[in-house]
Amino acid sequence: MALFPITGHYVGDFTPHLVAVDTDDTMDQVGAQVAAHSVGRRLPVPAGGRGYDVYLDGEQLAPTTALGSLGLVPLQWLEVRARG
Repeated sequence: MALFPITGHYVGDFTPHLVAVDTDDTMDQVGAQVAAHSVGRRLPVPAGGRGYDVYLDGEQLAPTTALGSLGLVPLQWLEVRARG
């Protein structure tokens, strides 16, 4: 349980964000934290409200995967998209 910096990019937004997440956070939580910087600010809220998918190097990560189990380096680039 420690803060960990990632570079989060919500697909469709023009800018990535430095986001401090917890190593115990799941990908559902990480996706929501990254999306909070774009959705409802520069991008509309997605219809359906199904949550967000997180991608690492083009591969979708399971929603229940803990960030700390991935072995990421600080400032690792993660992409986030609306689910569905």
